[in-house]
Amino acid sequence: MNAYLKGAIFALIAIAALFVLYKANENKLPVNQSPEVFNLISKMETEGMPDFTLPRLDGSQLQLSSLKGKVLVVNFWASWCNPCVEEFASMVKLADRMHGDLVVVAVSTDENKSDIEPFLKIFGLPRPGFEVVWDKDKKIMQAYGVGKIPESYLVKTDFRLARKILGVEKWDSDEAVRFFQHIKDGDSPTAETASDANQTDKQTH
Repeated sequence: MNAYLKGAIFALIAIAALFVLYKANENKLPVNQSPEVFNLISKMETEGMPDFTLPRLDGSQLQLSSLKGKVLVVNFWASWCNPCVEEFASMVKLADRMHGDLVVVAVSTDENKSDIEPFLKIFGLPRPGFEVVWDKDKKIMQAYGVGKIPESYLVKTDFRLARKILGVEKWDSDEAVRFFQHIKDGDSPTAETASDANQTDKQTH
């Protein structure tokens, strides 16, 4: 086999390997995100989160900015969304483990209030550290540029975005708790902590 043929074979192998690697990580790439969404995320990181006021299920109102000073997880979900259900229990446990230093704001995008209430009873909600509000008209979902649910925004105590999460995460792991503790303390999470605290920008249905 001459050198040119060997080179061509190696080149094909390299291209094939790169293609396999790309396909394996394709769902983590924000290929479907519009430039407007990237601009919105940048604005959240530098200027702070878009404020909103939404009703709890008991009719009282929650204003997001009233929680400034705490670490927040703003999670968009729906009771019919299987991945949302999959991660919900771990979000409740995360709030419990953070002992009031973190608040989960679960923004329901359900069509009907009657679909939300039985779901919350299963998880013993509402409870301290966990707020559930209803975005009936999906206006806040649109304002945040949410594409698919579940989708979450990790917010620092200064009300600026720390990270956007696409898809399901295991929120109550030891690594995740350490990650949020770093945010609470105003530290930049280490590369190891950030990686272990579940990968970001992971897109799921």
